Amino acid sequence: MNLDRRNFIKTAAVMTTAFLAVPSAFSQHKQKKSSSKMKLSWAPYDLELRHTFTISGFSRKKTPVVLTKLEYDGLTGYGEASLPPYLGETQASVIEFLKKVDLSAFPDPVCVDEILEYVDGISVNNTAAKASVDIALHDLAGKIAGVTWYKRYGLDRMDVPDTTFTIGIDTDDVVREKTREAMGRFNILKVKVGGPDDKRMIEAIRSVTDLPLAVDANQGWKDRQAALEMIHWMRDKGVVMVEQPMPKSDLDNISRLTEESPLPVFADES
Repeated sequence: MNLDRRNFIKTAAVMTTAFLAVPSAFSQHKQKKSSSKMKLSWAPYDLELRHTFTISGFSRKKTPVVLTKLEYDGLTGYGEASLPPYLGETQASVIEFLKKVDLSAFPDPVCVDEILEYVDGISVNNTAAKASVDIALHDLAGKIAGVTWYKRYGLDRMDVPDTTFTIGIDTDDVVREKTREAMGRFNILKVKVGGPDDKRMIEAIRSVTDLPLAVDANQGWKDRQAALEMIHWMRDKGVVMVEQPMPKSDLDNISRLTEESPLPVFADES
C-alpha cells in the first residue's frame, strides 16, 4: 500500500468533498403517515478490553458506554455514547442529557437535520450523548428508507479509505501480539506514542510487519524541536501521519510543527 503525504491528503479531500456534496439524506424520501411516536431509551454498559489500553497520560482496562435505542413504527435504531476519560463525560451525565431529549414535536425520524439541530441545542458540550442519538437516528432513518447510508452517499464499501487498528503503549511482547492480531485484517496500524519509549514501540512493530503506520501522541510531546526530530525518524520507519503531537493549548508550536513536518499533522484534540 502506497500512502504517502500527497495521496493521504488527496484521499481525505475527496471524501470530504463527497460528504459536503450530499444533500439532506432523506429530504426526498416520502414517509407514509403513521400514528407512531419515537421512543428513546438507553442502558449503561462497560466494555471490557482484551488488553490494558495505555496512551500518553493514562491507562484503562474498560471503556464505559451508554447504549441507545430509538424505536418507531416497529423499527429500532441503535446508537452508542463511548466515554473514554478525556471526554469529561460519564454514564450519569449522558443519561441526564438523554432524559432531556423530547422528540414528541417531530412527526417521524426522517426529519434527520431538524432533530439533530434540536438535540444539539439542548445544551453545550455533551458530545458523546449527542452522538449516541445521532447514530441511532441515522440507523433508524436508514431502516425506514430501506437503504444503507454508504449507498445513500454514493460510496462503494469496497473502495473507501482504510481504517486503522490501534496499538496502545505497552511492552515489546504485547505490542508484537497486538500487531499480529491485526495482520490480514487491516492495511494500516495506528500506534499510540508520546512517552519515553516511542522508538522502541515502533521497532517492536517493525519486527513483525512493514504495514504503514499512523502515530498518535495524544499531546505527549512537549518540545517542538524534539517532536520534529522524532517525526523525521518515524518517517524513515514507514509512518505516514501524526496525530495530536503536542498539548492542545500550544497552538503556536503545533502550527509551526505542522509547517515543518515532513508528514501530515492532525490536531484533533485542539
